[in-house]
Amino acid sequence: TGISQSRISHWLLQQGSDLSEQKKRAFYRWYQLEKTNPGATLSMRPAPIPIEEPEWRQTPPPVTATSGTFRLRRGSRFTWRKECLAVMESYFNENQYPDEAKREEIANACNAVIQKPGKKLSDLERVTSLKVYNWFANRRKEIKRRANIEAAILESHGIDVQSPGGHSNSDDVDGNDYSEQDDSTSHSDHQDPISLAVEMAAVNHTILALARQGANEIKTEALDDD
Repeated sequence: TGISQSRISHWLLQQGSDLSEQKKRAFYRWYQLEKTNPGATLSMRPAPIPIEEPEWRQTPPPVTATSGTFRLRRGSRFTWRKECLAVMESYFNENQYPDEAKREEIANACNAVIQKPGKKLSDLERVTSLKVYNWFANRRKEIKRRANIEAAILESHGIDVQSPGGHSNSDDVDGNDYSEQDDSTSHSDHQDPISLAVEMAAVNHTILALARQGANEIKTEALDDD
């Protein structure tokens, strides 16, 4: 970066007390990455958030006897159709926390738009209130995740923002009552690459600003000597 360690230390002593814990951790991660691989953080940019149709694993049906042997269907996946997603988004915009009766209504509405004349929907194709529950829960989590990313970006530019709404117990899928869960929502011990990229970009922005400030001070001192 072209900045001496003493200058960074001096700046942190003056400004460090005003930094949030998140920014302090970001500086420490930046230091570790630059120490092991100088310049590695300069190429880090927040990756675009892919928008994909969510998929949930279908709970395997009970074991059935066939010709004296037991077979268990595995690997069946339920995929939301575009027609259903349009219906779900419409209901979601009206109420993000539908009760059981409303979830049944949403499921029936989805089945109505995908039902073909003279053809019965299979158990895998049919939308149930349970699938609706999982979709709404994961949709709320996705909104909160995006809000956290946006808040981190704003904070990196010195804009104070309030953290997104607190955690709601209704967003947790109770394993005793709801067996279908989205594998992609399982919590990981590793930091989200998007969040890490946002943090590193913010630290690089601060370091570069400090470098420009130091260069201006050197020029000012040279003019004073003349």
